[in-house]
Amino acid sequence: MKNKFLFILLLFLIFACSEDDNCSNNELNLTSLENEYGCINTKNSNVEISEDYEIIRNQIDFEALNLENCNPEIDFSKYDLIIGKYQLTRGNNSIDYELVENCQNNNLILKITFDQNEATVAPNVTYHALIPKLKNEQSVSIEFAVQ
Repeated sequence: MKNKFLFILLLFLIFACSEDDNCSNNELNLTSLENEYGCINTKNSNVEISEDYEIIRNQIDFEALNLENCNPEIDFSKYDLIIGKYQLTRGNNSIDYELVENCQNNNLILKITFDQNEATVAPNVTYHALIPKLKNEQSVSIEFAVQ
């Protein structure tokens, strides 16, 4: 009976430990319209976004956004554009971005941090990131933080 219990315990330990236990999420490079194409202060752009955010995958959809003072030819063979709006409760100094690839499912997580100030104006800011071109079936989720 004791040997049977040890055998079952050993089998459990072997199957409970998998390769996924040792994986760690990878931080990926991303860029912005400001850095890559010289656009200026896009966070104050007044764009119409129908959802929480949109994934723009081609030049025609990008041009339909009508971004003020920002009309570059984006290399959509290299990038996808994540763009959305976020209503803040006070002023904003800057927006920081981090892109992480989940090691278990290869989906992406875009972490957006709004660095706030004491201004009483509560802007509805436009956030965006140029991310590496999404692979088939790869998805993106967004996490927000306000500091």
